[in-house]
Amino acid sequence: MIPLPFLMRTHSFSEDCTAIRSGSMAAFWPSRVSAGARQRTQRVRRAAAVGLLASAICSTAAAQGRALVQIEVRRDGEAYSVRASAQLAAEARVVWETLTDYERLRDFVPGVTRARVLERDGNRLTIEQSGVFTVLFFDLPVQVRLNVQHLPCTTILASLAPPLERADDSTLRSFKGRYTLTPGGLPQRPAVRLEYDAQFELAAPLPPLIGPLFGVSAVRQTMRQQFEAMLREIERRQVAAAAENPG
Repeated sequence: MIPLPFLMRTHSFSEDCTAIRSGSMAAFWPSRVSAGARQRTQRVRRAAAVGLLASAICSTAAAQGRALVQIEVRRDGEAYSVRASAQLAAEARVVWETLTDYERLRDFVPGVTRARVLERDGNRLTIEQSGVFTVLFFDLPVQVRLNVQHLPCTTILASLAPPLERADDSTLRSFKGRYTLTPGGLPQRPAVRLEYDAQFELAAPLPPLIGPLFGVSAVRQTMRQQFEAMLREIERRQVAAAAENPG
C-alpha cells in the first residue's frame, strides 16, 4: 500500500539544467509557439517539480531513518479490522528479533504492561499479554492469550487461545493477526517492508454512545501509537547493530 520510499533517489541534473533561471526562459520560447502551448508546458514543468519535491521529501525521510506508516481501521458491527504497513531501512534479522522479543514488549510498546511466553514448542508458542486500551477518558484493561506460529524471518501468525481459568478472562471474543516481512534493498542498504493485518472482536462491546462514534478512532490511535513505537525500537536496534558492525 505504501511505495518504497527508502529505495527512491532524487534525480540529479546537469549544471546546464540547474543553471536556468526564470529570467532567461525567453530564450527557450520560439516566437511562433502559441500561448496555449506555453501554458501546457508550464503545467507539465510544475507537475514535474511537484513530483521531484515529493521524491526529495521521501528520500530525506529515508536518510533520517524515519519509516513512513499507513494505518487503516474498519468497523463492522462489533468486529474491527486493522491494516498497517511501513517501509523500514533495516535488516530483516533486526526486524524479526524486535517483533519476537515478547518479554520486553512492555519496555517499548505503550499500553502493554506485561507479556510472557507460557509455552514454546519449536516455532509454536503460547503468549499471554496484559495492558490497557484507552477510549476517551476510559482505560479498559486488556488480557489475552495467543497461539503464535513463527515462519522465521517472514511471517508471524497469531490467534486467540483459550483462557487458563474462566472463559470470560479474555478481553477479546475473537482475534487473528499476522505480521509479514518482505526484505528488499541492497546488501549495503537493507530494507524491509513490514505489514500487519488483524481482525478482532471485543468480548464486551463498547458502550452504545462510544463504540459507533469513537471506536474506530480509538483503535486507530492505539494502533498507530503501538505500531510506530515498534518501528522506533526497530530503528534504534538497527542503528546499534550498524555501530557494532560498521563494515
